[in-house]
Amino acid sequence: MAKVTNYEFASRIIMATDQGRIDWQPTAQAREFTASFGGKWTLLVSQPMSEQFHAVLTVKDSEGETIIRIVSTEDPRLDDLHEMARRMALKIDDALVDLLSEIDKPKD
Repeated sequence: MAKVTNYEFASRIIMATDQGRIDWQPTAQAREFTASFGGKWTLLVSQPMSEQFHAVLTVKDSEGETIIRIVSTEDPRLDDLHEMARRMALKIDDALVDLLSEIDKPKD
């Protein structure tokens, strides 16, 4: 059976997020974003207050059982993953493009 390290797993999630292959969505919790796959797996990336603003990547199965939990103190790249997920889920880039187009409009 193949073994997947937390580092390798995080690398694949970061790469897939960067390529736009993960559809991150906001949750009801502040600073928490989620993505689901095939009704079997849920990814959560969060920055809970209890973690002193360290990012946390959690994988849960269809029963809600936590499979793995990686904290950015173990893998600092998770802070960047959290920011990428936040920008995607909240459509930050769309908002910035809209703002820039307003700024670039000629004044009457």
